[in-house]
Amino acid sequence: MSAERLTTSRRDLLKAAAGAGALLVFARPQAGRAAAAFVGEIGPFVRIAADGAVIIGCHVGEMGQGVSTSLPMLIAEELDVPFERVSIQAMPLHLARNARGQARSFLGAGQSTAGGSNSVRVGFMPLRQAGARARRMILEAAAERWRVPVGELATHGGVVRHASGLTATYGELAAEAAKRPEPVGEIVLKTPDRFTIVGKPQRQLDADRIVRGEPLFGIDAEMPGMLHAVVARCPYLGGQVASLDERHGLGLPGVVALVPIMVADAPAPPLAPQSTPLACGVAVVATTLWAALQAREALKITWSRGAGAAADESSARAYADTWAKMEAGPGDLVRKDGDFAGMRAPGARTIKARYEAAMVAHACMEPPNAVVAVDPAGNRAQAILATQAPDAAAATIAAVTGVDPLQIDVTLARMGGGFGRKYDQDMVAEAAIIANALKRPVKLVWTREDDLQHDLYRPGACHILDAVVTAGGRIDGWRHRLATHSRVAGAAGDPAPRLTEYYPDGFPAGHVPNMQVEYHLLPSAAPRGAWRAPGHVVNAFAIECFLDEIAVATNRDPVELRLEMIGAGGALSYMYLPQMPRKIFDTARYAAVIRRAAEASGWGRPLPKGRGRGFAAHFTFESYVAQVVEVTVADGRLRIDRVTAAVDAGMIINPNGARAQIEGGINDGLSAALGQAITVRDGQVEQRNFNDYEMLRMEGAARRIDVSFIESGEPPNGLGEPGVPPLAPALANAIFAATGVRLRRTPMSPDLAPVLAATTRKAAS
Repeated sequence: MSAERLTTSRRDLLKAAAGAGALLVFARPQAGRAAAAFVGEIGPFVRIAADGAVIIGCHVGEMGQGVSTSLPMLIAEELDVPFERVSIQAMPLHLARNARGQARSFLGAGQSTAGGSNSVRVGFMPLRQAGARARRMILEAAAERWRVPVGELATHGGVVRHASGLTATYGELAAEAAKRPEPVGEIVLKTPDRFTIVGKPQRQLDADRIVRGEPLFGIDAEMPGMLHAVVARCPYLGGQVASLDERHGLGLPGVVALVPIMVADAPAPPLAPQSTPLACGVAVVATTLWAALQAREALKITWSRGAGAAADESSARAYADTWAKMEAGPGDLVRKDGDFAGMRAPGARTIKARYEAAMVAHACMEPPNAVVAVDPAGNRAQAILATQAPDAAAATIAAVTGVDPLQIDVTLARMGGGFGRKYDQDMVAEAAIIANALKRPVKLVWTREDDLQHDLYRPGACHILDAVVTAGGRIDGWRHRLATHSRVAGAAGDPAPRLTEYYPDGFPAGHVPNMQVEYHLLPSAAPRGAWRAPGHVVNAFAIECFLDEIAVATNRDPVELRLEMIGAGGALSYMYLPQMPRKIFDTARYAAVIRRAAEASGWGRPLPKGRGRGFAAHFTFESYVAQVVEVTVADGRLRIDRVTAAVDAGMIINPNGARAQIEGGINDGLSAALGQAITVRDGQVEQRNFNDYEMLRMEGAARRIDVSFIESGEPPNGLGEPGVPPLAPALANAIFAATGVRLRRTPMSPDLAPVLAATTRKAAS
């Protein structure tokens, strides 16, 4: 975050928000507290009532990752108020034009996007500064009232004190403080030893509302005069509407209109072809959701097949040609250290393995939805959105409707899961198309079938790995050939897939003298998008399983092998994407989580027959995570007995939320690793609902999860995604330890089934 972003004045903030309504009108107040008379709006995030109650705004969408608690904690810490006196409210999006003329959300606190596990690490300093500036305004109000220097004043627990004995609560000073200009420049912040909120466990402040089933999520949102819409989308990938008999829809009770969602091979301007992929179809708009659904079922539509009509992409069929291509010739070079091809090592042996991952869907608990309204003149728009990327959502509405982005009011609703799916804007584009056609508020809802058949799927992958191991057991050579569907292939202006589908500086890069990585594109007619820890998940599965195979083949302990490769450890340069600043991968911190996970799990202690432990680790979004999975394979069942995770994510803001993120990532990783696959046959996605897209059930979840955080004074790093990548390889390695059978594909269930069946026969005999 640049100094320029941190030193913006309150006046600049007010100017920036002028086109989008009042700056401090928060949405969705937390329930359960009586409304107070708010007398002071102090800075862009803080409102204080006469009785000292504090409302803090959250500018990032909440999807279960806990930002609606952790981000306000940063403000409350520097504001110096008891957190139990704080209520949280979601803030509306406020757009301003930057120097390039682009409309971007701007609250002096970094971006409003929730993606890449970035919310806390991006907001850490700006939000603390926002809290400190609000506190300074209160201190200045007290100093003016008492005619004393600001330096003689102190705060504690929402009260200002002077050595003379004068005291005043924040509520008593709020009206005066609100009239003061916001301080310019950086303000000295607390040192961590003075923290009273940050680092202390806090409950999720929306938890009580969720338990009570109160309207909270995007799918609950309403606007006055709202119509309801569903879309009949072409079942063929890339197909279009050939004919529509409107009589079978418009004449039904409650139906107001049929609106075409007409798309060529890619969305026509002004929508970007790859960033807003749409399926061609017909929207049914009615007075109730039920009427819209019934009318959709009655529609008489014929579909024309598009470019993906013949797609046949179940794992075995679709990957066969790619395996042959990868073996036949080199791919695009991603990384090259030393000379793998020219290696001549007497006594060395070569170890080789293949790994495979299927495409998967996001399957958020809350399917996609959006509420959009366009005024009759077409000059303003409003939206209530469950989105991870509100800036992009506003840009999409502007592109569809022609409304100036500064005249679009966006209210963020809580998301029932996101996982990257709600980063994309196809549901917003559809709602905007319908609302613009009718000039009335429209609520668009996707069904579960819509969601699974028209998702933006996580790319699948093929991996071929070769290692050259010396007679002494050292890995001297490493060749990794991978192919993925790629979520950016063909997108104008985006980096080449070889630069986005593999992180070339990840382990074991820098620890093997001769290393070569090559990329091939795995074709797909299905649209692809970001899925929790994109790229990391499928790559970690191959790399961490292969390290385990090398360890077993060379009679080495898998943990000791990794630690030996790391050695003393050190700071390495790490590239996420070419257009992003390089990061630091500190392998000493990586080694520390490896050791911690091994120690905490009882690694090395013997287990009874039929039980096994597996290890894996990964560096994701600047966080270090190692996991040990312990399983039992017996009586025809796989039981996940325990998962032990060690995490270094820098400073932990809310230990409760941090632990929940790792625990959720572990079970999410289990779900995808065991049973989930999206396949395409005859140009259509085969899976329709949870009967044929297997989600983890309670009985399959980990029976025990232990999470240990490395204490750190480093700035906070990502937590929403880093818990996912190590899980699948640690699970596969544990199953091998228990059974002697290697599972090299995800989902594992098809290959695991005969292993489980064998344990049933053995028990019976």
